[in-house]
Amino acid sequence: MFWKKQREIEDAIEQYLQETQKCLSAFSQATEVYFTEGLSSRFGELVEKVHESEAESDRKRREAESMMYGRALIPEHRGDVLGLLEAVDLVPNKAESVAYQIWLQDMVVPDEYKEQFKALVAANVASFDLLCGAVNNLFVDPRQILPVVEKICEKEKESDRIERKLIKSIFDSPGDKAEKILLKELILEIGAISDRAENVSDRLRIIAVKFPK
Repeated sequence: MFWKKQREIEDAIEQYLQETQKCLSAFSQATEVYFTEGLSSRFGELVEKVHESEAESDRKRREAESMMYGRALIPEHRGDVLGLLEAVDLVPNKAESVAYQIWLQDMVVPDEYKEQFKALVAANVASFDLLCGAVNNLFVDPRQILPVVEKICEKEKESDRIERKLIKSIFDSPGDKAEKILLKELILEIGAISDRAENVSDRLRIIAVKFPK
């Protein structure tokens, strides 16, 4: 009975992670449309999809947390896993925030920077995909986590490199200073996705050591 309940909790966490990945996937699609079409109606629809997926991931997270409070997850690990889920949740929150930032502020990214912005989004979404795989491994094989954590750190470093290069390119070019500052804020907000993923991976690294092998 104990293992059956724990398996149910693991399934609930897996479903939560799948929904968060849907949110990041919708974010990736939305930005792709944005860089191709600008502030089109299709982009607006995808922003709404990001929002809906983020809300659904919140619902699934609360469901998983309720199961952990009420059922037999190994008690000494319960607080760690609850804290981990709360930290994971900051990532789709940030993706939703960035999507709305573009939409509500009528952001315009000049054509010459769009490919670099696409690369920045790709690196940040990839870092989160890696993170979700690592969290799933917590219950399957914690030994597989540390190599993935290193990959997440590499993605965060890649994101930092793109951010620095992109910001320098923008401020080295002629143009309105206020517009440059808005673009810089957008770059940093996108980069915050991998920053948060790396923060979660640091927490996961510690938890993995505690879990039974």
